[in-house]
Amino acid sequence: MYPLPFLGTFSHRPPPRIKNFQINNQIVKLKYCYTCKIFRPPRASHCSICDNCVERFDHHCPWVGNCVGKRNYRYFYLFILSLSLLTIYIFTFNIVYVALKSLKIGFLNTLKETPGTYPSTVLICFFTLWSVVGLTGFHTFLVALNQTTNEDVSRVFLFL
Repeated sequence: MYPLPFLGTFSHRPPPRIKNFQINNQIVKLKYCYTCKIFRPPRASHCSICDNCVERFDHHCPWVGNCVGKRNYRYFYLFILSLSLLTIYIFTFNIVYVALKSLKIGFLNTLKETPGTYPSTVLICFFTLWSVVGLTGFHTFLVALNQTTNEDVSRVFLFL
């Protein structure tokens, strides 16, 4: 509240929570973000960790260290896809190596010869495989539906 000599007191009144805009003969509701002080585009959301409004907000990824949205979703998807392929590659070739080595000297002798390398790698890859490939499958499903993780979790989806 700042007093102005010609107007008396000046009060800041926040804008309405929702504003309707007509785009291509369709009414689009834009929500106001009180933190960023902007009207958010459809499918945008405010990230409390980054303190930004992100267009087509998917999620905040602690592994990548920022929000995943419209600008970087493609790179995030390629990252988890390549990570899945790498995990499958390492798992497969470790199994093949142990199988071929066991044909020559036997399975138990193979485990004795390489106690900490191949069996532990196979075990780690086996458990990593399920989570990484599962995450890639989930995001492939979301891409096919043209949906974000945020919309899937909150069950809010706008067909635009």
